[in-house]
Amino acid sequence: MRKSFWIIALLALLLAATGAPSARADSFDASFTCTGSCVSVPTDPFVSFPSPTIPVFFFSQSFSITLNLLDAPTDTFTWQVGTTSSSWYFEINDVNTGAQNVGPSFSLAPGNSAPWGSGGVNFDCVTVPEPNSIALLLLGVATVFVLRRRMRLALPQAN
Repeated sequence: MRKSFWIIALLALLLAATGAPSARADSFDASFTCTGSCVSVPTDPFVSFPSPTIPVFFFSQSFSITLNLLDAPTDTFTWQVGTTSSSWYFEINDVNTGAQNVGPSFSLAPGNSAPWGSGGVNFDCVTVPEPNSIALLLLGVATVFVLRRRMRLALPQAN
């Protein structure tokens, strides 16, 4: 009776796990475009939402910008370079929410000009393959039967 209880409990847990809603396991590739003239176009690797940290390489500098929690990959984003009298900074703006996401500030060497440019940012979905729920269920049921058989062979038989 005790073995049957554990097998039923394991099957119930397996059914609950496969019936649960899927978590978002998608990554996004941020593609930067330039409007007008740009000193260079930023590049970055894959990012994940919500609240992604985007590693950016621009104008020989490598830095990260963390987007707000409410920013979604389907929102409209723009990027631009801002300047002060002695430094420049990179920012990504969410047009839908109005959120500004500013990166670090970089000092300008005397006699050097600040980089320039602006444009759009698009997030293209890169889907991560996940196993089918039915395949996981069948694997779990097979595992239960194999373990049940091994447990039966390991128990001493009553004479």
